[in-house]
Amino acid sequence: MAKSLLKKAKKAAKSVKKEVKKEVKQASSSARDHIESIAHSRRDAAIVWGMIKDGNQSDSEIKEILESKGFSQLLSEI
Repeated sequence: MAKSLLKKAKKAAKSVKKEVKKEVKQASSSARDHIESIAHSRRDAAIVWGMIKDGNQSDSEIKEILESKGFSQLLSEI
């Protein structure tokens, strides 16, 4: 009985770790996802997407890029 409880606990811990990783990944890339989704229809988003698509910038770094380029409308959407 103790072995089966241990197996269940390990399995539960693995699933929790996977869920946490997914949540962190989704939360950290919201600005990137938004810019990628509108890059085909808006020129300002296309310019920024060209700059960040191969990198791994955080949301704050992406906001700094938008600020430096003067894309205030796109910055307000994020």
